[in-house]
Amino acid sequence: MQTENDKPKNGRPKKAVVTTATFTEVARHDWNSENECGLFMASMIKMSKYMTALEIGVFEGETSQHLINALPKGGQYIGIDINDYRTDLTKATMSTGGKSIDFILGNSHNELAKLPSNHFDLIFVDGDHSWESILPEFKLVERLVARGGVIVYHDTIHLDGPRKLVEYAANYNYNNVTLNTTEGRGISILHR
Repeated sequence: MQTENDKPKNGRPKKAVVTTATFTEVARHDWNSENECGLFMASMIKMSKYMTALEIGVFEGETSQHLINALPKGGQYIGIDINDYRTDLTKATMSTGGKSIDFILGNSHNELAKLPSNHFDLIFVDGDHSWESILPEFKLVERLVARGGVIVYHDTIHLDGPRKLVEYAANYNYNNVTLNTTEGRGISILHR
């Protein structure tokens, strides 16, 4: 007998969820960043001629598609998520030729330590939003951003963890611009 908790939400099959000590929510469709965020970062990639992008918190991959499509031939994209909820369209986009595209299934705190320093032009962070997770993750991300690159955080208006992180970074010589988004969640661009 199927209970209410076993039924698919929004037509999506229920999947096993891996969690962290501070993150135990059940996946839901509105976790995707607003479409405008992906389009905005895609424009940043094109205008700045960025070659490398890192995304923390891929979920279904709507933003990933924008980032990958914006990268030039020879560009590199890496997405990290503790779960694999990517849609078939996202998986197809991730097999686009002429670019180096990787999806890493794992905890960002462990996986970021394995990536090359000063490498990524654009880093988009939209994973675990708790302060206990986001601060140590930021310290790992700082090492990865290339000179002239940017770190972009989502949910910086309506969630405490990301909002506190932007304030924290400002104390360490990061300039930032915070923009409202269509759903009022906010996006902040950090750079030195």
